[in-house]
Amino acid sequence: MGLSSEASAALTFVILYIILLAVLLLGSLTGGLKLCSPYGGILFHVAVRLASQAAGLVFGVVGDISLLVAYFVLGGESASLSF
Repeated sequence: MGLSSEASAALTFVILYIILLAVLLLGSLTGGLKLCSPYGGILFHVAVRLASQAAGLVFGVVGDISLLVAYFVLGGESASLSF
């Protein structure tokens, strides 16, 4: 059973956001990045986008409409964050 095109695109972005989140967390844990700086905002934005993309991935696999609503809400919330 293969993934649909929506699930494949969401999986790509989930992987990229996981890598970015890991780099930001590693930088903050080693002391190179301070959470009170703009990097803390970027870390929060990436965490919300990761949750949004994960909801999109699950929607692509399962097809439940409530997951699509969660994807749109989290995507809108991450877009409304401004620095």
